[in-house]
Amino acid sequence: MVIRELELASFRNYPQQHVSFTPGVNWISGRNGQGKTNLAEALFYLCNLESFRTRKASQLLKTGVDAAVISGVVESRQVLRRIRVVINRQGRQVFLDRQPLKRTSEYLLSFMSLVFTPEDVNLFRSQPGERRRFFNRVLSFMEPGHLEVLQQYAQALANKNVLLKRRSSEGVSVWNELLVRFGVELSEHRRRFVENLNPLLSESFQQMSGRSETLRLEYRPTLENDPERALVQLRDSLSRDLHYGHSMIGPHRDDFRLSLDHQLDREFFSQGEFRLTNLALKMAINSVLSERYRFQPVLVLDDLFSELDPMICEGVLTYLGRLNNQVFITSTVDPLSQTFPVHTLRIDSGKVHF
Repeated sequence: MVIRELELASFRNYPQQHVSFTPGVNWISGRNGQGKTNLAEALFYLCNLESFRTRKASQLLKTGVDAAVISGVVESRQVLRRIRVVINRQGRQVFLDRQPLKRTSEYLLSFMSLVFTPEDVNLFRSQPGERRRFFNRVLSFMEPGHLEVLQQYAQALANKNVLLKRRSSEGVSVWNELLVRFGVELSEHRRRFVENLNPLLSESFQQMSGRSETLRLEYRPTLENDPERALVQLRDSLSRDLHYGHSMIGPHRDDFRLSLDHQLDREFFSQGEFRLTNLALKMAINSVLSERYRFQPVLVLDDLFSELDPMICEGVLTYLGRLNNQVFITSTVDPLSQTFPVHTLRIDSGKVHF
């Protein structure tokens, strides 16, 4: 996947901007506060229809305007697509090849960007909901039917929670059966994903860091994989569910953890290790998409080299130089290496200079 052109109107600190990119590595440099992350955010939004910084549409608008526009020409699976997203304070409207988009799910299965930001250090420190949301997005792209099953599970869960909030157990068993049906399938998708990812995860970490530890992603489900035992779990949890007013077990409560040689993230990782292991995770997911699905997502790497020592930076650059993805790197400095071609853009006060 390649973003050929991007046009912004009243987005963040960009009043009007049109820019073309190379299919390879695009290095976006500039002083702090000039709009580097805003440009990275727009690129990510074009691919994923969401921001990696906020869920409030109003924050994406330039001060004093009612709407912002992100437009682009994107090559996906060897087909050029024209995308236009109009964002206002109430939400967004998407046009694909000049036609209004009817189903967001169809869009999300055609385009994807993986982002790495300084805030990624928090993904495995806390925020289990964000971890589930992230892996659900990736799995929706990789696993046929995952998004539909996820939606069906969410609907059954919402219906069950309505009863639990009323402190009523009547009818809960019906929703439990649906939750087991969809929940066991979701858990199996997650197990299979983690199993396939881990060899590539360790490989990407070792190549970028030069270290020998084994990096693993651990999946921690709350439901048994066997439907009968899972149904017993839900039944046994009823009194607790009624007490809290919502369902306490199921894929919506699952978790993921990272470990280095069996030492868990929150207990043992340094700040730099949180950054490097999260970057390795994104690169491993990219490898799965590239090798098994023949799809190269756009890689958006914001403020990539902060808090990484020079040796690690060199290893990361060497790794990135071998990829076939389109890559966007934001930095306060000019390119650190000339070992592979880099298209350099400089940003100053919401304007891109070539």
